[in-house]
Amino acid sequence: MPTTKRAATLRSPLAAAAGKTQPSLPSHPTKTQRPLTARARKRTPKRTPNPTRLPLRRRGLHTPHSIPNPPPGGVVLQTPGVFAAGAALYRIGDYVTWGWNYTNLLGTPTAIDVLISCSAVSETWTLTANMTFKTSVAYTWNSSVQATDVSQPLSNNMYTLIIKDSDAAVTQIPDPGYLGSYSQYTFGLYTSQPYVDYDQWSCDACNAALAKFDHHALGFAITMGLVTVLSFTWFVSGVDLA
Repeated sequence: MPTTKRAATLRSPLAAAAGKTQPSLPSHPTKTQRPLTARARKRTPKRTPNPTRLPLRRRGLHTPHSIPNPPPGGVVLQTPGVFAAGAALYRIGDYVTWGWNYTNLLGTPTAIDVLISCSAVSETWTLTANMTFKTSVAYTWNSSVQATDVSQPLSNNMYTLIIKDSDAAVTQIPDPGYLGSYSQYTFGLYTSQPYVDYDQWSCDACNAALAKFDHHALGFAITMGLVTVLSFTWFVSGVDLA
C-alpha cells in the first residue's frame, strides 16, 4: 500500500475522534511576538503614572511620622487673657492665679516647674517643683511665702513667670515637639502700706513736689516782673527821646 504524506497538521486524540485537525504550532515567533526595535520603542507612548498609586512622599504628602521640622512645645497663657491691657500688678502677700495650656507637644513632660525671676535683683524663686503634668492648668500662688523669704524677700519690682519641663534647664533650647522653658509673661509686684488715719497721714513726696513747684513758680513770677518793668522803662525812655 503506498504511503501517504503526513499532513502538516497534528491530530490530538480528541480531534482525531471528532474528525477535526488542529493547526500545527509555528516553528518561529510571529510578527507580534518579535521584540520591538529601538525605533519602535521610540514611537511607543510613555504611560503616565497614576498619581493615586504613587507613594505618599512622591505625591507631596507626609505620613504622621515624617513631619518636617515640628516646632517645639509651647505655653499659651489663658489667665490673665492675652488681650489684657498692660502688665498685671499684684500686691505682695495676696494669692495670684495663673491658667495656661500647652501647644505642639509630641512628647509628654515628666513634670512641670513654675518659677518667677527678677532681673533687677538677679534672683529666682521656685513656686512649685515636679507638678503633675496636665493639658490645662490653673495654678494659684501664695505670694506671702516668698514675701517672707529670709535670704531674698520679694520687693517692688517687675518679675517674669517661668514654666518649664522639670528635666530642662531654664536656658535650654527645647527639642522639636517637646516643652522647654516658657518665660514670656511679665508682671509687677508691690508692697502695700499700713493703714493710717487721714488726720495723721502726710505725703512726703507730695509735700516735696509742692515745695519744688512753689519755688519754681516764685522764681518765674519774679523774672517776668523784672522783664515787664525793664520793657516798660525802655519804651517810655524811647518816647521821650523822640
